[in-house]
Amino acid sequence: MEIETAHPNGAPRPLPGILQLTSETRHRIYLYLGVAQRRIYGKAAPIIYDLGDPSRFKIVNSESQFDDGPASFHSLLLSCRTISSEVSAFLYSANWFVIHYQARKSLVALRALTPNALASLANLKIVLNQGSCHRREPGTMGFEECCGRIWAYKQPLNGSPRLLYGCGADHGDAHDYPLTAASPPTEDVIEDWLKTAAYLASYITPGQLELSLVCDVGRGDVEIARRILDGFRLLPRLKDCHIRLCETRHPQLQQLAQEAARHARGIDSSKLVGRSPSSSSSSSLGPSLLSLPPEIRLRILQYTDLITPSKEVMWKKSSSVVSYYIQRPPCYEEWGPSYCPPHCNQGCRFSHCWRTIFPQPSIGCFCSARHTAASSRCKCWAPPTPLFLVCRTLYAEANMVFYRGNRFIVIDAPGTGSFQGRPPGDYPHKSFAASHFLKKVIPPHCLTHLRFLEVVFSVLTHENRPRDDHPAFQDWDDTWDWVKGKLNLPTLTLRLAVAAHPDRGRGPPESWEMTREQGKMVLATYNRIILPLQRLGGTSDGGGGLARFYASLPWPLKWSREATRRLAAMDRDARSEWLDSKDREIKIRAERYVMGDRYNHVSTTGAEPQRSVWAWGTLDLYF
Repeated sequence: MEIETAHPNGAPRPLPGILQLTSETRHRIYLYLGVAQRRIYGKAAPIIYDLGDPSRFKIVNSESQFDDGPASFHSLLLSCRTISSEVSAFLYSANWFVIHYQARKSLVALRALTPNALASLANLKIVLNQGSCHRREPGTMGFEECCGRIWAYKQPLNGSPRLLYGCGADHGDAHDYPLTAASPPTEDVIEDWLKTAAYLASYITPGQLELSLVCDVGRGDVEIARRILDGFRLLPRLKDCHIRLCETRHPQLQQLAQEAARHARGIDSSKLVGRSPSSSSSSSLGPSLLSLPPEIRLRILQYTDLITPSKEVMWKKSSSVVSYYIQRPPCYEEWGPSYCPPHCNQGCRFSHCWRTIFPQPSIGCFCSARHTAASSRCKCWAPPTPLFLVCRTLYAEANMVFYRGNRFIVIDAPGTGSFQGRPPGDYPHKSFAASHFLKKVIPPHCLTHLRFLEVVFSVLTHENRPRDDHPAFQDWDDTWDWVKGKLNLPTLTLRLAVAAHPDRGRGPPESWEMTREQGKMVLATYNRIILPLQRLGGTSDGGGGLARFYASLPWPLKWSREATRRLAAMDRDARSEWLDSKDREIKIRAERYVMGDRYNHVSTTGAEPQRSVWAWGTLDLYF
């Protein structure tokens, strides 16, 4: 109804009720009634409404499932035009809205919004088709287990083209088939999306809306993707834009998504550094970068993906794995900084782009390292392969930065777990993993660039240790003789570790009955592994030797019945100190043996490098 501001006789009439208050006071009332934010455990967060729900609005914040929702302020929308306009503007500008395409209902609910609502709209997510990560159920706005699964585009089961692994029975049926030219609903989806984009373009405010679009097409279906992206050309400039075109990575589709996202945000691609409209990215990158002095190029390359988030690169000898990989530690940054290991926390923003600090909602997974997607939120690390393919000069400089800037960890363990011990029996290979890595994996001309090398053996027992005359030991000796002249020893830090599980109750099963004599056999194996490393220690004056050497070798009897019996008579603090002293004794003996007369000086002139990531996480990405 209209607000009358005067009597029929012309006398002024006071504004009714709430309109007599200031706009700031009315705003606080709307906030108190739940128009905008919900407080979850004392913290404010926007509400996410599902526009496609039969009741028009549905709160999908799982923590707010007991709220009254729109019922608490619905009467305000019916009171008068002024209040309805204010509440509507506040509602659509402060909250998030999501809609999923449905075959019968399409996107009609979004086109039913009034011009005033669309002009105020600030955050909208449209899911046309999703193969993972963007379900309708409460609490599924962020990362899901299907994002981190192993992609399997093998022969589909029962003819289904959906991914085979990682999606349990709880939500496997919630995923859509990818849109292809042969898919029956493809034309309907595209037509409805373009119609909706044209309607939005007529009313949304330029530079205000953050739009997320999910439309998973088939791998290589470039034409379908182009038609979907045509909808962004109809829209005015967006505040931000997030696009996902495929649930796995595809180079050509990735480029289309990135160009569409830049165009939607009003970024002129021709003005990007080193790029012109008539030149390709590869041809323009060369002259612009190569024209700089080498020292500046090297500094620039240090800020690229050549340096991994944790500054660590791993390699494991396996019949199925021949490439480098990285590990990411467990991270619970969304709970707060105190829930993430401090020395690993700096890498979270380069590997978990979908995460937000609780209770702020997430837009969902638009990670370009896992999917074909473009998003300003994603700064996740990806393999820097293109930097090695530009030209010979950049290839050499990229290698220099890659091997100097990262710590290299070579894992000699079976399976995928670093703590997994080998079964009883002799060592199954003719050479150790580190020998193979130094002689056959890393290019010989790059050995001089290594600054940190960590060699990790799986936990050793009296039943699985390599025998003293094993061929791997002879190859081990030959390797260090061969590589000594190729490494830049005065700049190299070497660490030798045996992967013992930090939980004292999870040692190798055969260790329980280990005797003192059997423990001495394991210590003898430690000595045999360390023996050739003494050649790298250098002289007492510091010439020609390793910059630093560290050892992390567990006391073999720490999981035995005998040790457990002794620990039972101690209090908790004394137990840890006693076990640590055993490990420390072996550590000091090994480091002193390798460094010789230089040990005392080196051990007092700096702290040991932090614990490597292999001890925290599981393998994540091969490259």
